[in-house]
Amino acid sequence: MFGEGHRVGWAERGLDGGDAWGAVCEGYFLGDPTTLEARLHATPEHAARTVHQAYLKNL
Repeated sequence: MFGEGHRVGWAERGLDGGDAWGAVCEGYFLGDPTTLEARLHATPEHAARTVHQAYLKNL
């Protein structure tokens, strides 16, 4: 994820032991607050979009 400004998160592959991508924002994996499981994405672009949305919502 490259762009202007400061880095607020990243996409990390293999969290589930497979090819899925996890979204990390402010040092924490983003996921379901009820199950405490990380949300997995099929592509790094989807994970990056989740990071961006979390940042905009101050999660």
